Amino acid sequence: MVNKNILNLFKKLRLKKNDNILIHSNMGGMYQFKRESSLENICESFFLSLKNYIGPKGTVLIPAYNYKFTKGKKYNRFTSPSEVGELGNWLKDKFPLNRTLDPVFNHFVFGRYKSRIFNCSIDEAFGEKSIFNLIFKKNFKIICFCCSPKVITFLHFIEKKFQVNYRYNKIFLSKIFKNKKNKLLRYKYYVGKKNIDYSIKEKKVIIAIKKKVVKANFGRFACYCISTKNLYKSIQQKIKKNDDYLIK
Repeated sequence: MVNKNILNLFKKLRLKKNDNILIHSNMGGMYQFKRESSLENICESFFLSLKNYIGPKGTVLIPAYNYKFTKGKKYNRFTSPSEVGELGNWLKDKFPLNRTLDPVFNHFVFGRYKSRIFNCSIDEAFGEKSIFNLIFKKNFKIICFCCSPKVITFLHFIEKKFQVNYRYNKIFLSKIFKNKKNKLLRYKYYVGKKNIDYSIKEKKVIIAIKKKVVKANFGRFACYCISTKNLYKSIQQKIKKNDDYLIK
């Protein structure tokens, strides 16, 4: 039953075979249909449904972000937990070699652009050689599965592009585990200024993208799909008029 529901959702969101996508997910959307299932079964069911639907000629990116590096902790793609949901932690145990080496905004990568993505820079979060610029150039689709569009990390890439006044570049220095060794990494991250509520407001994002986003319900949850270029253009129009648009 749940697999059929997922496939219907993908169609409603206008996903196609061979698409390149980045998906933010909330596995609570799966629990509503599979309350008796284990977390492992739920994650596996969702992941296989998505991967099979897109196929090997497309690309699937799944965030597994870990912010401990910014607090001086070592990043190890084999052991560092995902702090953005259950799916990333399930993937960590199943496909550790598919996890990128960016110490903060790391992703699990499957499909066509895997090698290109692994060649992206890992020393600047939202730079010109980062994964976020690559998905912008390739016009990936961004999916919010049962979660708000305010969680879309690509929004921070847009903030960086337009140098919003409530964020600034900060350098973090810690270690990553690479090629069986601990290596020191200098990492540039466009962070929010202290004493400012720089959290992105859901309503502002939804207003900005309403003409470009595809929305569909999955049970009691709303899901969204928008391309990186449409998202960029929609937010660009707002930020150019009001630098603080996303946060106030």
